[in-house]
Amino acid sequence: MIVSAVRDPYPTRDKSEGALIRRAEPVVYSEWSEHSPLTQAQVAQFERDGYLVLTDIFSAHELDELRAAAERASKNCAETHPGQLIKEADGKQLRTLFGVHGMEGLLKETACNPRMLEVIQFLLNDSVYIHQSRLNFKSPQYGSGFEWHSDFETWHAEDGMPGMRAISATVLLTDEVSADGSLKFMPKSHRTFVACPGETPDTKGYREAFKKQAVGKPPALFLDLLEESGGVEEVVAPAGSVLLFDCNVMHGAGQNTSEHLRANLFYVYNAVSNALNAPYAADAPRPEFLAARDVKPLTAQVPA
Repeated sequence: MIVSAVRDPYPTRDKSEGALIRRAEPVVYSEWSEHSPLTQAQVAQFERDGYLVLTDIFSAHELDELRAAAERASKNCAETHPGQLIKEADGKQLRTLFGVHGMEGLLKETACNPRMLEVIQFLLNDSVYIHQSRLNFKSPQYGSGFEWHSDFETWHAEDGMPGMRAISATVLLTDEVSADGSLKFMPKSHRTFVACPGETPDTKGYREAFKKQAVGKPPALFLDLLEESGGVEEVVAPAGSVLLFDCNVMHGAGQNTSEHLRANLFYVYNAVSNALNAPYAADAPRPEFLAARDVKPLTAQVPA
């Protein structure tokens, strides 16, 4: 097993029954001013709840272009990036295409859109790079959900992300409504790290983990405690919105029971100062398209 040279502040998957560990880092790393890209109320909400919805970030025209780019990528990925494609349990319907920021074109360029990037850089107060990106689909009447979890627990254990200085940005390509399996959050849960029981399977096990979560599952007692503290909130927002959420906030989603496709673009921004170490609880790192180790800072690019 690869052993990280850095002391682990968030031990997990160590054969114990799990634990609750107080967060050691800030949530927002910059001081707000009138020149900040968010309002003071928005910054306070993100710091308090661990997530924030920004509406009307992408216009109808931009959404049409993004949807077209997503459709092209999903059709071509079987030939161009077969290893980065995850299908539903039936083996037919597309669930996720990873590594879209590495593909030429609009899906790559969107990661550098200043309307997102400048907000992320402000919240993290650092240059950032893409740790992971993907195109997510939930098929009508079928697309499966996922259980409560913290992304950071996986990124820490399996990728070697040392601290909680990363933010996910989800671009909603379709309306986010309750029946389509929209995201649910436990506000305030981002301030507590939930160490999970069990051991990480071999590095090839990640493909099955995207279909059914077997490790990194918070104990039910801890989830009850977090829910008692902050409750549960569901995100309902129109297409064109951007959902920002802290890497450690507890979240989950249900099955898509609607008649409509649910689709979004998902970019994980990690601070350059928070670059990956060796995995803290895995035998070897996951593939580059899941956990980038090329720490090249992004620069804002104004859309053409």
